Amino acid sequence: MPKSKKWDVVVVGELFLDEILSGFQALPRLGEEAFARKYAREAGGGAAITACGLAKLGATVAVLGVIGKDGDWLTRRLNEFGVDTTHVEVHPDNSTGLTISVSTREDRAFFSYSGANDGLNSLLRRTEWIELMISARIVHLATSPDGDRDRPLVPMLKRAGVLVSLDVQSNLSWLTSPVNLEILRAVDLFCPNESEAEWVAGETGVHPILRGLRAKGLKRVAVKLGGKGAAVTWDREEYFIDPYPVSPEDTTGAGDCFNAGFLYGLLRGEEVESCLNWGNICGALSTRELGGLRGFPSLGELQAATNKPAKARKASK
Repeated sequence: MPKSKKWDVVVVGELFLDEILSGFQALPRLGEEAFARKYAREAGGGAAITACGLAKLGATVAVLGVIGKDGDWLTRRLNEFGVDTTHVEVHPDNSTGLTISVSTREDRAFFSYSGANDGLNSLLRRTEWIELMISARIVHLATSPDGDRDRPLVPMLKRAGVLVSLDVQSNLSWLTSPVNLEILRAVDLFCPNESEAEWVAGETGVHPILRGLRAKGLKRVAVKLGGKGAAVTWDREEYFIDPYPVSPEDTTGAGDCFNAGFLYGLLRGEEVESCLNWGNICGALSTRELGGLRGFPSLGELQAATNKPAKARKASK
C-alpha cells in the first residue's frame, strides 16, 4: 500500500449527533414516561466513529460528509480526536443528522433524523472530494454509493493506488439489489454485520455466508458477529475470532469501531489475522462507555490487549 499519500484514511459518510439515554428498566409505552439513569452526547454515524477511532490510534484522517448550520459541536468533537473536517459540507437549510439511542439491559432502540445527510450522495462526484479521496492510502465509504451513477468511483480510486473499503450501514434495499454487486466486487474490503452479510450471500450461518459471498465474487469480507466475535474471508481463506471479553455498557457504534481497528491493521501492513484481532478488540472495548467513542482504546491499550486469549484462527479445509 503506497505510503506517500497526504492522508492515511479519508472516511466518507453520514454524520450524526448521538443523544444516548441508557439504563431504563423498561421502554415506555405510548403515553408513558420513563427516566434514563445515564445520558451522553457523542459524535455518531459510521463515518464519524470510524474516523475518530482511526485518528485516536494515530492515523492521519479526514472526513467527508454533510452537516447543518447547527453542527458546530459535532465538528469540534471530531477535531478533538484529530480528524480534519475542512471539507465537510454545511447544508444551508437542513439540520445536522440526529439519533436518539434508548436502551435497557436487554435491548435498545434508535430514533433518527437524517437531516443534512440526505445531500451526501450528490456530493460524491464533486471534483474537490474526489481529489481528496485520491490523496489517501485508504478510502472508507460509510455510505451507500449509487449503483448506477457512482459505479466508476471505486475503479478510479483503485487506479490511483487507493485501497477502498465499504460499510453501507444496514441498507437492506441497497445490499439486495443486483446492480450493486459490481461495487461490492470492486472494493478491496467489505465490512458488513452478520445480517447484512446474510442479505448479500443469501445464506445463513457463518460458513455458508462466507462461501456464498465468495460465490458472488466478493474476495475480501470482514463480518462482524456481535457477541459471537468476527470472521473474514480473505482470498479464499477463512479466519474466525471469538469475542473479546468485556462487560458492555453500550454497543452503539461497535461495528464502526471494529472497522477502525481492522483498517488500522491494514495501514500498518499487518497480516489479516492481526487485522481481525485488532478490529475485534476495538469493537469490544468501545462498548465500555456510552456512545461509540468514549471507550475506544488508545494504541497502548490495543497493543496490551493483543496479548489476551482471543486470537484469530484459520478455518480448516
